[in-house]
Amino acid sequence: MYLLYSLLLIIWGILLLPAFLYKALRRDKGLSGLSERLGRLPGSLRSDGRKTVWFHACSVGETLSLQPLVVLLNRRFPETRFVFSTITRTGRAIAVDRFSRYGEGNTFYFPVDLVCFVRRILDQVRPSMVVVVDTEIWPNLLHQAHRRDIPVVLVNGRISDSSFPRYRRGRFFLKKVLPEYRALLMQSEDDATRIGALGAPREKITVTGNMKFDGEAFAADAGKGRLEDLDQYLELGDSDVHWIVAGSTHADEETVLFDVLRSIRREPGLEKTRLLVAPRHPERFDAVARLAEQSGFGVRRRSDIPAANPNEEVLILDTLGELAAAYQYATIVFVGGTLVRHGGHSIMEPALCSKPIVIGPSMENFRAILPEFLSHGGIRQIAAEQEDRENQVRQLKEAFIELLRNPKERDALGAAARNVLERNSGAVRRTAEIIASIYEKTG
Repeated sequence: MYLLYSLLLIIWGILLLPAFLYKALRRDKGLSGLSERLGRLPGSLRSDGRKTVWFHACSVGETLSLQPLVVLLNRRFPETRFVFSTITRTGRAIAVDRFSRYGEGNTFYFPVDLVCFVRRILDQVRPSMVVVVDTEIWPNLLHQAHRRDIPVVLVNGRISDSSFPRYRRGRFFLKKVLPEYRALLMQSEDDATRIGALGAPREKITVTGNMKFDGEAFAADAGKGRLEDLDQYLELGDSDVHWIVAGSTHADEETVLFDVLRSIRREPGLEKTRLLVAPRHPERFDAVARLAEQSGFGVRRRSDIPAANPNEEVLILDTLGELAAAYQYATIVFVGGTLVRHGGHSIMEPALCSKPIVIGPSMENFRAILPEFLSHGGIRQIAAEQEDRENQVRQLKEAFIELLRNPKERDALGAAARNVLERNSGAVRRTAEIIASIYEKTG
């Protein structure tokens, strides 16, 4: 079975190789860390004799949600070595920023899931335990760790409505793989039921809640250290300016936001409204800046040399790790990945800051928590879909103007969002307790 999986993975890799090389050459990404992806790590990641926990998080959101768990486990096991892997470049940048305090050079790219590479990583790192965030299933890593009696724990696991049918098609394979996890810690009862239906042993499944309810608190704490510098650089604290902060935006969303901003600035009393855009992917920073200029706005980037009196209508946050700090200056927050069919990005950071949040219709990635925000009045969602751009502009404009003109409603919306977080906190501590109990039994 594992041989068949490896053969299919190799074939899939060969088929995708041309596209991979094209993107690597065109965008200067993908080839970075190639040796690590093939199982060759620098000396700083090799075992130094201490017990080691290997944490894996795919990209930015998963890495941020991991942070409070690492904080708690570090307090409990201060002598343990922690190492971290990611798949994406942006995820690794965040991991380096947030986790370097636990050891220099402790972050690497996750290896290609072939036996030869996985064995090489395990031989070098020699982990006592592997913790994987979200539902990432890597059969060869699981099997090789299982053979070495290294417990692998899945945390914050979820199986979405859209992905469940795809997983079910692979149930014959998954029912062989899933039992090799030591524990499967799922976000909700629905997630637990689904992974059980795929073949996971019931005794290994525990519902711990969604760590992202807790996780962004630590992310925002990390951002507070950047507040003063960010304000001095961008003058975000100007009390006469309304700031709309758009976080983790995708292609086709900025165009809508720029149209909305243009209309809002024509409204009496709202002429000073400005927009800060934080594109989700760094390779789009230049394109978004050009789009803003083409839309007729003055543009300033976080990486630019500060002007004496900056008054540009649009600011581009072209750095990593500062969005949590920027949210704290927002009058209104718009969360990206929601006007297009992406499934949305985390609403936790702005909720933690008690900010009024506006989103589009696509929030499939957060189906377990969105109803809680909606039912308690902690978020404003527009209904217009991606194809109806004119209505998206109109509905977003109406939502923004209503909130900009009504500070009491803004405060109530932000307070309700914060209350949702506080009512649902505790997942990180529950997860940490289970991990600790497993870790203490390792050699």
